[in-house]
Amino acid sequence: MSNTVLDITSQIKILNSPVEIPGYNNYISTYLILGEKKALIDIGPRVSVPGRLESLKEAGIKPGEIDYIILTHIHIDHAGGTGTALKSLKNARIFVHPRGRQHLIDPTALWNASLETSPELSSKYGQFEPVPEERIVAIEDDMKVDLGKGVTLDFKMTPGHASHHVSVFESEDRVLFAGDSAGLYTSSVLRLTAPPPFRPAEYLSSIDRMIDLKPELIGYAHFGCYPDAVKRLKKTKEKVHMWFEIAQAGAKVGKTAEQVAQDIRQQDKELDYFHALGKDEFARDNYQFVLTVNGLMSAK
Repeated sequence: MSNTVLDITSQIKILNSPVEIPGYNNYISTYLILGEKKALIDIGPRVSVPGRLESLKEAGIKPGEIDYIILTHIHIDHAGGTGTALKSLKNARIFVHPRGRQHLIDPTALWNASLETSPELSSKYGQFEPVPEERIVAIEDDMKVDLGKGVTLDFKMTPGHASHHVSVFESEDRVLFAGDSAGLYTSSVLRLTAPPPFRPAEYLSSIDRMIDLKPELIGYAHFGCYPDAVKRLKKTKEKVHMWFEIAQAGAKVGKTAEQVAQDIRQQDKELDYFHALGKDEFARDNYQFVLTVNGLMSAK
């Protein structure tokens, strides 16, 4: 099978087609879940959609066979390609947090917020296209979707990274699809992703809720699926406490986000990996890191 389709289990794969942005390959996971019905988790930004459709073809799946697109949240790098993808995935329905529903129908405010936060990157990701209202299903906490062949997806509200964040648990293989609710994992290093407005108490409570599921594998949106899920979730909690304490201390004495980012890098030695990154990967990770520091500094 092509290296743009990564096998996790016999029923779970990652669509890992190239993304036409320097430094963004092997960074955005779209998960394909196979039962009698078929689901995608997080289609990614608009720029990734043509590649995702090619990866589906390589996986032996026709576009019309996709029944559901599940969005962990509506940030542009997770949901930005939804409306575009639906033009090809003609039978797919969209599952999203209720707060995200109207923003998919009319993505104007969502697009403007993305441009305000990150104009250059948002332009590279591509503009949202509207999603037809009749194709959207609002997720309820603890809702379950039976895909058949023993595959059931269990939705859990996991706010913190975003108020509208949902994580998905597949109980057969005990895989947790955490979106951005448990950090990100690139270059074999776990980091936080906590853009403003970050809610640390909600974030930590959500992690506890995910730990209670006792997952064996954890699928990160950025990037990939790994064993020792509970151990990784507990490590995320430790990083929240460490980074938040440093960020709040810096904010109290008037430090900039860049200065606080340096303070965190000095105390969290795992972040030494930054020195080994190429130019494009460094720009990607440093941008995300400083955005997270801003979230930690302004959080209450």
